[in-house]
Amino acid sequence: MNKRLKWFPLFSTNFMGVLNDNLLKTLIGFVCVSWLSPDSKATLVSVAAALLVLPYIFLSPWAGKLAKEYPKAKIIQWAKLSEIPIMVIAALGFMLSNIYVVMISMFLMGLQSCLYSPSKYGIIRDIGGRGGISFGTGAMEMITFVAVLLGTFLGGFISDLDRYFSKPIYVLLVLCAVLILLAVVGWFASLGIHPQETAPEDDSDDTLNPFLFPVKWYRWSKQISGLNYTVLGLSMFWLIGSMVQMNLYIYCEDFLNLSNTATGFIMALVAVGIGVGCYVAGVISNHQVKTKLVTIGGVGMTIAMLGIFVMKPDVTVFTILIVVFAFFAGLFKIPLNAFMQDRVKGRELGPVLAYNNQMVFVAILFSAGIFSVIEGQFDAAMVFVAILFITILTTIIAFLKIPGAGMRA
Repeated sequence: MNKRLKWFPLFSTNFMGVLNDNLLKTLIGFVCVSWLSPDSKATLVSVAAALLVLPYIFLSPWAGKLAKEYPKAKIIQWAKLSEIPIMVIAALGFMLSNIYVVMISMFLMGLQSCLYSPSKYGIIRDIGGRGGISFGTGAMEMITFVAVLLGTFLGGFISDLDRYFSKPIYVLLVLCAVLILLAVVGWFASLGIHPQETAPEDDSDDTLNPFLFPVKWYRWSKQISGLNYTVLGLSMFWLIGSMVQMNLYIYCEDFLNLSNTATGFIMALVAVGIGVGCYVAGVISNHQVKTKLVTIGGVGMTIAMLGIFVMKPDVTVFTILIVVFAFFAGLFKIPLNAFMQDRVKGRELGPVLAYNNQMVFVAILFSAGIFSVIEGQFDAAMVFVAILFITILTTIIAFLKIPGAGMRA
């Protein structure tokens, strides 16, 4: 099989899943808010986001156990099959204009995504071997960000179809058909995933307690130099990314006087920037894990954010700087993912990826709290100062503690 073609089933499965996740989330923000009072929009969006996040915090131990004890390809296929009835539930909720049914489907999608995430990323090494880790990880992340962007755009487009159809029922039929069709196509794509996996372990004794699980795997990860700092680096990537995303809504309006459409365009460019950075990191690694890119990415992010702080730029320069920041964020992220896949052997990779997922989503929750406090006490410009400080600190830690990134070879 062609070297690139062997990746197609996994990449297309991932694309369809992320696209459907974000399409559903966007439709909730655009369609479901019309069922409620105007002042309920922020609450609705927050609850929808929480329903996606909470499974990763409390059920990641189950996801790690599944990836350790069962064939990862089968877990992916079962998860994608379950997406079809989940989207039927979502469709039913939209048809009935029932927010509770739609929210149940949102929670089930978060649960489904959580349970197969370690298998989805853990199977990269099984498909491409150690030499394919950097390319596979970089391409997967690029596809993820493209799917997020497209899902957001598609959700907005579908929600505006009432301008072209005389009856609202036609919009709902299109909406429901797209959700279910993407789930079906994603399941069919997953059936083509047939890697050479290591043998699953018999009934492991891993804890399923969401509070003891990270403690256990933090201790286990100490035996691999730099692994816990890799988890910290990835958590900080998502904390920083989440704060940037939240702050763009405020900063673009208050300091750049931009419309919602213009702000959305900048956010789309940020997603593209991260995706391109991820792909470039995977390509230039050339079948190796080059953690030196972590330091380069961190320094690039720091310089771009420092430019925003010092220059207080106009719209054009700000857009360039924030996209450059996003590109270097992609360079920062991929070597960390690749390092984890390279250093953790065999079936232990599943629980380690689940441990990483748990820490990432805890960091995302923290980011919301940090953003709320700083923006509430000061303004959006000070949030970028906080992001600059966190980026510098994260880069220094990575430089000192991750093998190959700087001080530790």
